[in-house]
Amino acid sequence: MKVLKYIESLRKHLKPLRNVLVAYLIVLVIYDVIIHLGAHSHYFVDNIPGFWTMFGIVGCFVLIKVAKGIAHAFLSKDEDFYG
Repeated sequence: MKVLKYIESLRKHLKPLRNVLVAYLIVLVIYDVIIHLGAHSHYFVDNIPGFWTMFGIVGCFVLIKVAKGIAHAFLSKDEDFYG
């Protein structure tokens, strides 16, 4: 039952949690840019500071939206389906 209390606590504090996660993503991009300064690149996209971090973030959002769209298309039923 501790898990349910934890989830309930997260739902109560959704806005601060979102702000913390957005700040964490910003820190990751800044860290990637700093590490990139002395790195040797193998591919042309490696020369773009923060590319792989932003690629991962955008990729996650795209996967979420595609999965949600597929689930909605195949799993949803009309309002009067059961009636």
